[in-house]
Amino acid sequence: MYTRKKFIRNAFMGAVAASALPKLSSGAYIRKSGSQKDRVRLAVIGKGRMGSSDLRTALSTGMATLAGVCDVFDKNLDALRKQEGKDVMFTKEYKEILDRKDIDAVIIGTPDHWHQKIAIEAMKAGKDVYCEKPVIHSLQEARALVEAQEKTGRIFQMGSQGMSSWGNRLAKLMVEAGFVGAVTQVEGQFTSGPASLKPFIAPPDANEKTIWWNRFLGSAPKHAFDAQRFLQWRSWSDYGTGVAGDLFVHVIASTHFIMNAAGPEKAYGTGGIRYYTNGTRDTPDLLLGYLDYPDQNKKGGFTLSLSANLADGVSKKWGSTDFTIKGVEGVLTVGWDKVVLKTNGKTDTSAFSRLKELLVTDPVKIADNEYEFNVAAGSKGAHHDHFVNFFTAIRDGGKTVADTRFGVQASAASLLCYQSYLKQKALIWDRERWNLKS
Repeated sequence: MYTRKKFIRNAFMGAVAASALPKLSSGAYIRKSGSQKDRVRLAVIGKGRMGSSDLRTALSTGMATLAGVCDVFDKNLDALRKQEGKDVMFTKEYKEILDRKDIDAVIIGTPDHWHQKIAIEAMKAGKDVYCEKPVIHSLQEARALVEAQEKTGRIFQMGSQGMSSWGNRLAKLMVEAGFVGAVTQVEGQFTSGPASLKPFIAPPDANEKTIWWNRFLGSAPKHAFDAQRFLQWRSWSDYGTGVAGDLFVHVIASTHFIMNAAGPEKAYGTGGIRYYTNGTRDTPDLLLGYLDYPDQNKKGGFTLSLSANLADGVSKKWGSTDFTIKGVEGVLTVGWDKVVLKTNGKTDTSAFSRLKELLVTDPVKIADNEYEFNVAAGSKGAHHDHFVNFFTAIRDGGKTVADTRFGVQASAASLLCYQSYLKQKALIWDRERWNLKS
């Protein structure tokens, strides 16, 4: 079973050691065209923390083989160079990966400000794309990304792994079946224990000789080499999207899936730099976001309330795998592998028959009005299943669960929270045209 603890460990781990990557066995499958082809020849562009975790999970499915590794940091390249054979390309230049005709798909695990640009170039080069979230760095990037995918017809998957979770699917079924009545609020929180405010000390192997600094900057404003900005880019708006694009987007994506929502009508964000006041970030370490959604499909108009507090070391909340859906008749607490239903009065257990397509084990009774639903034993988890979905779509020419349009809608909603914080006012969003209303 893929637990919250395992997810946090993988998502924030350092570069994967060579010995941690699985050895691949032989195998083949038939593409939609009918031609036989070996497993997807996969390359990773940006093999840092999440890129490494994605690569390890992708290869563990047995549906792909490693063909290329690109990173602007020597250390991240060297982590795999000794294990892999001559058929694997190692490069600091991502364009060399895209030029290879024998590479089918790429994982984009770069800083956020590179996501849209590389994704568009990759699809135009004939590659299918698995892009980490958020898929855009600014609201203005949204339309071009969707248009590139629609024009090229390439397969695209946003790396919000909860979208392939059993818990999300069960919650969607329960909401549609009316278990909690009309939904009024969805709530997710993220916390993280504070680190010491000691001055940042770059590791010896992170320097101007081992890091291609100008390539890292790309379209970002010019800045003198700074290892802290490189290694902790999520804290800086030039390269990342703060806790909104890094964390909020997970709950937003799950909410859009469960509620069949295309995006909010209004967004408001507030917060600030409350703890890390030593000049190591320019994005908030405390952010609250509120997104108002219209009533769709008679599920209820609702507000999505989100918070991230990087200086809260007590609450231990992780919204990606622990958020709540509140309705007029009950509440769902949704995780990747567990969903808890609590109703206003005694739960009507006869209604559980509506969920039989996803239930392998009987719900656990906690009280007359509270039941716990658990994924079947042996589940490999949402991260694994998300890549299976991606590779299956490549194989069969099908759809992914978090395609380009879906990814843009979820990413834009998260960026609205951050933009509202910057503008210090609520923002009105046109969900159809992806524009701010005046």
